[in-house]
Amino acid sequence: MPSRAFHRYALFTLAVGAVLIWWGAAVTTEDVGLAVPDWPLCYGKINPEGWYKVPALLLEHGHRWLATTIGWLVLGMYYWQFARFKPGAVEGVGIILCSLGFLILIYMSSVGTAAFIGLLGFAWLVLKWYSQRWPLLRGLTTLALLLVVLQASLGGLRVLKMSDPLGITHGTLGQLFYCLLVFIAFASSRTWTEGRLVLTVKEAAQARWLSLLLFLAVFGQLVLGASLRHTQRTHLAASDILTTKGHWLPPVNPPDVFLLFAHKYWGFTVALLILFVASRARRWLVTLPQMRPVATLLLFMPTVQVALGIFVILTGKSFWVTNFHVLNGLGLLALSSLLMATFWGDRFSRRETDDE
Repeated sequence: MPSRAFHRYALFTLAVGAVLIWWGAAVTTEDVGLAVPDWPLCYGKINPEGWYKVPALLLEHGHRWLATTIGWLVLGMYYWQFARFKPGAVEGVGIILCSLGFLILIYMSSVGTAAFIGLLGFAWLVLKWYSQRWPLLRGLTTLALLLVVLQASLGGLRVLKMSDPLGITHGTLGQLFYCLLVFIAFASSRTWTEGRLVLTVKEAAQARWLSLLLFLAVFGQLVLGASLRHTQRTHLAASDILTTKGHWLPPVNPPDVFLLFAHKYWGFTVALLILFVASRARRWLVTLPQMRPVATLLLFMPTVQVALGIFVILTGKSFWVTNFHVLNGLGLLALSSLLMATFWGDRFSRRETDDE
């Protein structure tokens, strides 16, 4: 059974992760992602003198320090679980050396070699997890460590290559990584180890597939939003609410107008899907009252998200409105992933009967 101390540590890491994503959103909103031209140093130094007094450097370099903090926290989670299950010293030392080597390859622009090594690393994780039957937290924390190294690499490449696609990938992977931190915190809780979700076969199937559909739909909206934010940093392609540049269905070209249209109307669709799934989830979670607040929050947050999205347009991408729109979107994705983990979790039991 996971320790209470580890669970608290995971919750603290989760809180720092939320601050990191908000800070990263502020970097994009203020368009200061390239305020520092080099990586991993800042103008050739670990900390340039007076960097915190310059707003652009405070956002960009501060984001790097927060990311470094998350990296150390995830390393701590990894070694915490590593030490509990008869560790081999070679693995513990090797994974750190390989991670450092991977970052050095990225810095040297050996991207192809780094990608090959990265694939080998994830293949190693799958094989070790399966062959040695790792406990869930052992595997999840190892995956988190590999992902945090990959995320740092993408952030570095974003600076070195000045690439919007890399920025979009960095942003979306960051939020998926946050969902993994949510899962680690959940899997280390008493609700995961002691809770019992009692569902019929039909209800269990509906709950699992609808929660998966919901997560994928919210993630799709996240990808659209990240693409929009990295390609329309200073201003949006249109300022109308229901139509887009005067069109109910704009042409595919120019792509920036169509992207804004897709983000708006897929957002409305996802909001309706969230309300539908959350209302049903409240009934499915009646035997697991600890998780019902997740469904309750999902009943209110889509309205807030749509309202924030409208105000982003009306205010011309106001800093605070835009950033809270991103943060609320992160909450929707995280809660959707938590709902999915609840219904797919192997720890929960259900009645193997059909009430039809």
